[in-house]
Amino acid sequence: MNRLQKCLGVAMATLLSISSLTGCSNQDKSAVQETANSFMAILASDSTEDINKYATSEVANGGFVQLFNSDTLVNQIADGAGVSELTEESKAELDEFASLFSNMIQSYSISDTNLEKKDGTQTATAVATFKTSFAMDILGSESASNKINDAITAYNTNNAEEIAALYEEGTEVAEAKIYNDMLRIILEIYEDEIANSKEMTYAIVLDLEKNNETDSWIVTGVSDYDSSNPGSEN
Repeated sequence: MNRLQKCLGVAMATLLSISSLTGCSNQDKSAVQETANSFMAILASDSTEDINKYATSEVANGGFVQLFNSDTLVNQIADGAGVSELTEESKAELDEFASLFSNMIQSYSISDTNLEKKDGTQTATAVATFKTSFAMDILGSESASNKINDAITAYNTNNAEEIAALYEEGTEVAEAKIYNDMLRIILEIYEDEIANSKEMTYAIVLDLEKNNETDSWIVTGVSDYDSSNPGSEN
């Protein structure tokens, strides 16, 4: 009888231990999914104000996150020209163009969460699948590039005399005119490409790490799904 009670006691302790470990794993998995969801929600909202709560500065300031930030797009183009060189018409066109990126992500979901622990550090991966209203690489597409090159050639040919006259007035005047004209032409080309683009679905892998002091998870990396080999935990 005592031997039976002892065996039952060992079995019960083992079950409780397994249950405790499983509970911890499920709790962390839920926290990982919550962080991943919050990260994607910020991208979809076009407001990166709280992105640092869920991602490292490297990720927050990286190309993937900034692609969905219309303010960054506007600033990059404006800084390239010099704010004083942009006309009001160009600024309005640029704002309208950038607004297309603010609503780029139509929907998203988080799946395939995998937890690991090594040398006392808890890490995780989660697959984020999301649908966009147009292709993410449309700005560097061959179709758009070819149309832009043709537009530049046509502009130079059709406006050769006017440009030459403007350069006689001064280099800054001429270059400001050229930049604003070409900016609007290029934006119109991109807008046309976006209007004719199909909705696209992408999958990425989010790398996360747990901060034991705050008991919270943070996104430490983003990679293409095809170039990663994430595990799966259902």
